[in-house]
Amino acid sequence: MTVTIAHATAQAFPLEAGQRLTITMPAGDQGGDLTFVGFDPALTRNINGWATHRRPVMLFHVAAGMSLYDGEGSAILRVEEIRGEQVLDVVMPGCYREVYPDRRPGCRDLTSAALGLTRGHLTGMASFGILSTATDEYYDALSASANRPGDSLTLLALVSTVVAVSACPDTDIPGWRPGELHVEIS
Repeated sequence: MTVTIAHATAQAFPLEAGQRLTITMPAGDQGGDLTFVGFDPALTRNINGWATHRRPVMLFHVAAGMSLYDGEGSAILRVEEIRGEQVLDVVMPGCYREVYPDRRPGCRDLTSAALGLTRGHLTGMASFGILSTATDEYYDALSASANRPGDSLTLLALVSTVVAVSACPDTDIPGWRPGELHVEIS
């Protein structure tokens, strides 16, 4: 079964351990964010950085074979595959209504609502369908996109969880146009 997530909306997906969640960008024009209750991007960056480099390095992105962790340090989701030039960013906090002059809901607003949480109880986000650059002054994950039709991201649930996925409401990210995402659970 494939569920369509329209631009500027989000949906929650209950997963049992062993199920896969695949997010596909059918037209290659839309990225977004994902999260689960208790997601801790800082632990995710640190645990994966340490495992990859055998020292305390914090990663900007997680790659296939790496996991997303909760605040207790438990692996909740494993990245199975990333198709395309996109990265799965664990630095950006997700957009929120305060950054938009028209106060439209951002990905943090959308995913927290999909999970039935207030935004203040959402602990972290992971952004997909993006590329990034870093300088000594700043980290920019939203200045470019190289998505192509059919690019996708597949995650494996290591434990039962609920994952919220948003199709970002932003209309100014280069390479993005309002579009839709397809989510399949297998």
